[in-house]
Amino acid sequence: MAKKLPAILTEATLVDQPEKTELEYRVIAVNKAGEGQASNTVMVVL
Repeated sequence: MAKKLPAILTEATLVDQPEKTELEYRVIAVNKAGEGQASNTVMVVL
């Protein structure tokens, strides 16, 4: 599920993430020109 945050933020806190499950996170910048390329995927297990 994607979450949109203001561009001025340099960090975000995610809550209610499932535990003991492999999760993948990446960032996509969006501006007036459209969407940029996705960042490298980070895989984590909480």
